[in-house]
Amino acid sequence: MVQIGLKLDEVKVNTERRIPFEVSADPFYSKENMDELERRVANIRTGKSVLKEHDLIGAE
Repeated sequence: MVQIGLKLDEVKVNTERRIPFEVSADPFYSKENMDELERRVANIRTGKSVLKEHDLIGAE
């Protein structure tokens, strides 16, 4: 089954002259996410937010 998939990808590369998937930027590093992370860090530094330790859900 894997060989069939690889063969189809090879055909797509040869006929369409491109890789068989889309390349996109990781949304984690978007401006909005970076702004939110900076806001949270600032809140922690000023004491507006406090980090608390807790048990992981489902961890044994």
